[in-house]
Amino acid sequence: MESYHKYKYVIVFLDDFSSNAWTINLRTKDAALPATKRFIAMVKNQFNTNIVEWMSDARGEYKSKAFLDMLGNEGIKVSQSIPYVHQQNGRAERLIRTLTEKAETMRFQACLPPSWWEFSLDHAVHVYNRTPMRRLEWCTPHEWFTGERPSIGRLRVLGCGAYVFIPSEIRENKMAPKAELMVFLGMHSGGKGYVFMRGPNNIVFSAAHATFDESLFPRCPKRTLQNNTRLQDVAPPVAPCGGDNCHCPPPDMEDDDDTSPPFLPNIKKGCI
Repeated sequence: MESYHKYKYVIVFLDDFSSNAWTINLRTKDAALPATKRFIAMVKNQFNTNIVEWMSDARGEYKSKAFLDMLGNEGIKVSQSIPYVHQQNGRAERLIRTLTEKAETMRFQACLPPSWWEFSLDHAVHVYNRTPMRRLEWCTPHEWFTGERPSIGRLRVLGCGAYVFIPSEIRENKMAPKAELMVFLGMHSGGKGYVFMRGPNNIVFSAAHATFDESLFPRCPKRTLQNNTRLQDVAPPVAPCGGDNCHCPPPDMEDDDDTSPPFLPNIKKGCI
């Protein structure tokens, strides 16, 4: 399906060592060649390293003479799976399904239209690269690849409502509201900011300051909103202790300062 910016395809890049992923949206399949050139240049300039081996399926856009010559001129070893044997490229196939399911789940929850799939996919990749993995000793792909622990303090729920600050330069007049309710669509790729959809004309809007309401989904008019979140609910009363189901410590152990601490197993230091 054609997306908001008229994209129809996506090319996914996966680093086999760190599991870090990148995506580039394409309007036509023949755009895979320039997209791959940009990706190779990005890896060289930003990470000061070279791609050693290329693994992909045997589709037409990856078998053209121009594409193979481009990889050969970069000194990259080319490996391709046998046609219709997807198991030989299993990690990439599994990643594509994982990203698709993440993106569609978030899009359905927020009631976003199908043409906004490019925003949900970009946000899914952003979240995926910041999710700890067992095969990486519970590090994130971003940290394993760059050596820097990512910050997740700015993550928000895709499609939630946000009251976005409107700069004075673009307000209609001095009496216009200073903030508008918009739909959150992801993180801004060029800096510390957010991307929103501004109604009623569905215009993409970027801003650095916003107040989020992650329980509100403006695109879901029929959904009833909760008055408060679980964190704001009053704590339930404590049940009296007694009987056979009581798990409280005996009275002689509650304030015993001489009691040695319980044995703690050696836990391997990880990333979280």
